[in-house]
Amino acid sequence: MVKAFVAIILGLSFVAPVATAAPAHSKAAVQPQPAKPDWSELTPAQQIVLEPLKDDWKEIDTLRRAKWLKVAKAYPKMKPVQQQRLQAQMRDWMKLTPEQRRIARENYKTIKKLPPEKRKEVKAQWYEYQQSLVAKPETAEETAATTAPQ
Repeated sequence: MVKAFVAIILGLSFVAPVATAAPAHSKAAVQPQPAKPDWSELTPAQQIVLEPLKDDWKEIDTLRRAKWLKVAKAYPKMKPVQQQRLQAQMRDWMKLTPEQRRIARENYKTIKKLPPEKRKEVKAQWYEYQQSLVAKPETAEETAATTAPQ
């Protein structure tokens, strides 16, 4: 019985390295492909439109690059005001941390799932919030200076 047990242990010791090596080999076979297209592969027109993304382009995956390329394709058809707004939004987007971007994407998906009336309500609240920021010309320092006792 002891001989049988030792034979099983020895047999498993020969099989175990092969079994553990197989997954490592399969992982090596599936190497991530570099995201496409590379910045240098963009047309000069695309590079001009996507300029705010240039420094972070290498970090953007293929799917998101494709979405940005759709934006660049639509750009020439936009009015100048829309183009300026888009450029500003791209710069703001690139300032966000990856976590902030993830949250923004989740919020966007959540809002898209809302019924049209609820979406309209959220949009109106956002507009009011944006207007409240614009309506506040005073900085915190100016407010403190005007409310401080003399």
